[in-house]
Amino acid sequence: MRVVIGPVSVASATAWLDYADDVIDELSAMAPDACFTTPEVLAVFRGYVTSWRAEAVGTSMVWERDIPAEQVEYHVHAFQRVAEVLAARAEEQGRAAPPEGEDFYLALLGGVLSALEAEGPSSAAFAKHLSEFWPGRDPLG
Repeated sequence: MRVVIGPVSVASATAWLDYADDVIDELSAMAPDACFTTPEVLAVFRGYVTSWRAEAVGTSMVWERDIPAEQVEYHVHAFQRVAEVLAARAEEQGRAAPPEGEDFYLALLGGVLSALEAEGPSSAAFAKHLSEFWPGRDPLG
């Protein structure tokens, strides 16, 4: 399955990626029983952040990769869990992703969900479910 993120401004990508690095560092430092995800998932997230950052040069970025659909589904499901916890934390503590990174975040979600929708009926149904329940995402937008 082909996943395409962008084009999006490098400034937006950098803002969101800096935030993502901080979150991954914070979660990695937590005791295993206190963290809601696994070290393996955090390593996967770190790999994606590193790959996206490598493409964030100049003024605009596009990231494209062929990734097996099952892998995308597993990773995006784990990412949704992290997004849910961070959204709840933002409501409770006021700690949220920087607004400058919103365009990248939306390009990321849009790219992944579009790739899933194009993959076939099962993946499209999963993408529809994700889009309806993704924290902070307007299911009609």
